[in-house]
Amino acid sequence: MSGSTALYSLDSGSGESVLRLAGDWGEAARLPAAAEVQRDIGHPDRVVIDGSRLASGHPRVAAFVHALKQALVEADVAVTARALPRDVEALMALASEPPPKTPGGHGRPHPLARLGARFQRRLEIGRDTAALVGQALARTPALATGRAQTRWRDFIELVQETGAASLPVVTVVNLLIGAVLGFIGAVQLATFGAGMYLADLVGIASAREMAAIMTAFIMAGRIGATFAAHLATMESNEEVDALRMIGVSPFEFLALPRLAALTLMMPLLYLYGTALSIVGGMVVAHIVLGTPPMAFIERLQDAVAARQFVIGLIKSVAFGVLIALTSCYIGLHAGRNAAEVGRAATRTVVVCIIGVISIDAVAALCTNALGI
Repeated sequence: MSGSTALYSLDSGSGESVLRLAGDWGEAARLPAAAEVQRDIGHPDRVVIDGSRLASGHPRVAAFVHALKQALVEADVAVTARALPRDVEALMALASEPPPKTPGGHGRPHPLARLGARFQRRLEIGRDTAALVGQALARTPALATGRAQTRWRDFIELVQETGAASLPVVTVVNLLIGAVLGFIGAVQLATFGAGMYLADLVGIASAREMAAIMTAFIMAGRIGATFAAHLATMESNEEVDALRMIGVSPFEFLALPRLAALTLMMPLLYLYGTALSIVGGMVVAHIVLGTPPMAFIERLQDAVAARQFVIGLIKSVAFGVLIALTSCYIGLHAGRNAAEVGRAATRTVVVCIIGVISIDAVAALCTNALGI
């Protein structure tokens, strides 16, 4: 019995069939289907596939024998191959090898391996962050003396973007925060007949905490996200690599002017926000408690010491450095695709907000311990 006299022949005996492959199984040959040959073979106890008459060890032979062998084994037929070309045997051995198993099974790495990889990434982030801070400390004098690889035109534009362009948002947010503080304080203090101390509450809260924190939040969402998205886009477009190729330091050309602009503008925005927050509280005090503005200001001068502004200024500088370094680091380490741009901006805002709150908490503990 033979399905194709040119490519194979079949000899059936008692319980055993011999399938003899022959001829050239190259690209020009019309190969038989494995299912068709299996039907010709039937259901003997044993099948021998003989390749002694093949003209060459073409890979199509290995594919055919492998498929036929799997079909016969599933039908509980014992299969033996003999005299196959060496190349065909090698391909079949490779196809029969089980896929490599991962230590954790199910294609997922072992939990300890994942924990180790995560710890290694954290170490790399810590190392890169330390390197970024070290570069900032080492190259800031070069920027101040004009020896850094940066352009003053870019620096001026960044100052305008971080300072003047942010004034509308800083104005609205701090004015409303001061009004909210004034309203809450007025209601509570009026209950105890202590409305005259509203200036103390609004002044200290604005100068020491709220103006610096709210301004930092605004800058993280507006400027930090912009910096990160811009640098991530440059990284995606390989513009950062181009700077390195021509011998320009990406940190000095891109990160250092952003760090300087934001660190310079944050204290000024803080003072501006503090003044507006106090104005908001003063307006509420006049409306709710009937406190004259001059009386509010006189009480404010007695209640708010200069150290409250110094604490706020120091924190605003720390917040500016944090936002600038975080946005530059995330932007310069973003992936090389468009999706990473959005992720870099989002990650910057989240990290900056957590960092601002953490710095403020540490500052509160330190000032409390020092009795300030």
